Parts: sequence; C-alpha cells; structure tokens
Amino acid sequence: MAEQGNQIQSVELRPFYLKDIKRLSRVVAEVFPNRTLSEWKEVMGDKRDRGETLHFLMADGQEAGGVNVTAPFGSPTWRIMRIHTTRPLNDSQKEELVRQLVEEDDQIYRIDTMYTFLTEEDRRLYGRLTGIDWPVERATYFAPMVARREIAFIPWEFGFLAAVTTPDRQRISAIEFVRAGGEGLSVEVRQAAYYQGFLSHDGSIRTPENFGQAKESPVLEKARAELRHYLNGGHEISLPYEFPKGTAFQMEVWKETLKIPYGAVKTYAEIASIIQPDKDKAGQMARAVGRALAVNPLPIIIPCHRVIGSNRSLTGFGGGVDIKDHLLQLEMWSLARPS
Repeated sequence: MAEQGNQIQSVELRPFYLKDIKRLSRVVAEVFPNRTLSEWKEVMGDKRDRGETLHFLMADGQEAGGVNVTAPFGSPTWRIMRIHTTRPLNDSQKEELVRQLVEEDDQIYRIDTMYTFLTEEDRRLYGRLTGIDWPVERATYFAPMVARREIAFIPWEFGFLAAVTTPDRQRISAIEFVRAGGEGLSVEVRQAAYYQGFLSHDGSIRTPENFGQAKESPVLEKARAELRHYLNGGHEISLPYEFPKGTAFQMEVWKETLKIPYGAVKTYAEIASIIQPDKDKAGQMARAVGRALAVNPLPIIIPCHRVIGSNRSLTGFGGGVDIKDHLLQLEMWSLARPS
C-alpha cells in the first residue's frame, strides 16, 4: 500500500562514501535493524569493489533511500539502476534521477531501472524476514528520452542538419552535419540520431517511417523553417541562438565571422588582421583562426563557410569541404538571381 501525503518537490542523487556508513544505517534501520556498522562496511566495500556506484536518494533535501548503479559486463553505455526508497516517487521523479545519472556521464545511452518502494508496513515486515523478494517495478530509459536539449533533424543533400536547443529549449545552441558514418558528431546528437532512427547501427543514413510526426518546441519549428528556406536559396538565417562559449580568441574569431555578409567571403588572414592589427603577429595567427572556426558549434548561423584561404582555397570546414563549397555556391547563385 502506498503511503499517503507524498508531496515530494525535488529529488537528487547524492554520492555515497564509506565515511557515510552511519548515515546509511540510520536511513535503512527499519529494513536492516540488526546489521552492525562493521557488517555495513563489509557489504558496501564489497559493492564498491565490484564497480558499483552508490548514492543517497534525497527527497526535498532529506535522505529517503538509496540508489546503486552497475555497468553490466563493464559496458560504457549501459547501466542498471536500483532505486530503494521509503517515499513513493512518481514517473517524472524517476525520470529526473535517470537524467542526473546521464548528465554525470554522457557516454551512457541506456539505463534499466529497478524501483522498490517500501511502505511502513513493508519495512516492518522485511525488517523481520530474510531471503524474501522485495517488490520491484522495472523500466528502461534511453538518454535521448530524458535529455533537456531537443534536437531536430532536417534533411538536405548531404544527409541531415541537426539543430540543437539550449536546455530551456528557447534558443539554438548548435548545428551539426549528420553524414553517413556519423563522423564528428557530438555524443548527444549521435545518440539522438540513432534513437530517432536517422542513423543506423552500421552508420548509414536513413529517414524513419514516422519522420515529421513528433511535436517540436517553437524554436525548433522556426529553425526547421529557417534552415529549409536558407538551403533552398533563400535569405540569411534569423534565429534566436546562444552565442557559444570558448577561449577569448575563439569568441573573437566567431564574432568577426558573424559580420561577414550573406554571399561574401573573407580570408583567414583578413580575420586575423582585424583581431591583431600588428601585421607580423597577424600573419602568424591565420592558422589559429582556422582552428577556431573548425570548432565553431554554430555553422551557418556563425558563417564559417564564408572564410577561405588566401589563395581562395576552400579549407578548414568541420562539415567537409564539399559542404563548404555547396553553401558558398548556394549563396552566390542566390544573390545573382533576379529578385
């Protein structure tokens, strides 16, 4: 029977250390009333040696149970999460615990949860008995299911553009090029592409049967419309976006690149000379400008494709030189078209 009056507002995973044995024994005293501190040290040391990570489950800042996490077969991407609590959790609270675990390690893709809630009556019963199976509720989560950021996949000639939102889903924080093989993608985009069916296990690109049916946040709807219009030879992109964080030099390069008009180009050396007026020093900075643009997380919005070599060569573009050429051709032909 579920306990009444549960009004939990927040849940949190708090790491457990061996120095916390006394606290742990108090939290689960009703279930294990006869276990001594030395026995607890042995049990928890055993778990740690087996590679389990242990947490207190905090509900509104108070200890309300424990969580232990294992990596089956040493997997870097799969976890089993056992949740034992003395207060009932709803689905969104369980999801929040999973989200916190994923945010600690972005390599995790799948989490299987085993949730056990013990009422006061259960705790009295199980405190007296041993060798009994506790009631367990099982569920499976994948990282994209609990991600705060939302991702839209927009088809075009080279595969898909992935538009990524900020955690509050109000602005665009990244644009990535999803091509066959999935090379160069961030973990979150790779996981979302696989989960949504745009990227298969062998790296091939495909369009899922349910493409276009998912509900998207307003900023992603706008991003989809703006990017499609741009790719069809339309105007400059106009989107709410979060200017990326980087080194002071990288951010200066990105700010100068933002100023390059639609259909125009500048060289790496010209960008360097704006940032560093000293000609001798600027001449040594052109390569550094190229490196800064290679890690630009907002291509097209921050138009790094409009920066070229001094000999007019197309180099240093994260999406590939063929995409850089395509985007420049698209803009120049668009400007040449009669209005």
